[in-house]
Amino acid sequence: MKFLVPVNASTPELAPIEHIESVVRRGAEVEVLLLNVQPTFNQRVSRFTSRADRDAFRAERSRAAMAGVIERFARSRIPFRAAMVIGAPAECIAEVAEAEHVDEIVIGELRRPHWLRWLMPSPAEDIAARTDIPVTVVARGKKEGALERYLVPGVAGLAALAALVFLSAE
Repeated sequence: MKFLVPVNASTPELAPIEHIESVVRRGAEVEVLLLNVQPTFNQRVSRFTSRADRDAFRAERSRAAMAGVIERFARSRIPFRAAMVIGAPAECIAEVAEAEHVDEIVIGELRRPHWLRWLMPSPAEDIAARTDIPVTVVARGKKEGALERYLVPGVAGLAALAALVFLSAE
């Protein structure tokens, strides 16, 4: 089975790696492509910097973003290769997945504020919209805290109760 794992500096923990390790433990033959997507620079930046400097900057950022993931795969002895491309993340990930004939794209879950979910799709949704290859979102191992477990639902419940009281008073 061939996996593509997008890696960037904000990749939450190592959840995709744990998912792939569990597939290996079940006896599947696995190959992994770690992919880091670096952004293009706007024309103002490009005009005042050399291509070599921009490429060196991207390579340094890519190495820093992938260092922990590469170390973890090396320790677990799962075969992998690392690559960097330049462009828009969702587009590049979908294009590379198609070109490399991967079986699955595995991405870690990014925690986003609830209000942001209404404004824009998640990275996984953006990738899935661009390819027919399955996109698996692996949640972080961290459990929600007491604040998220009790306070947020409690506040939502009180707000709903207040709305009912307000509506029934009219």
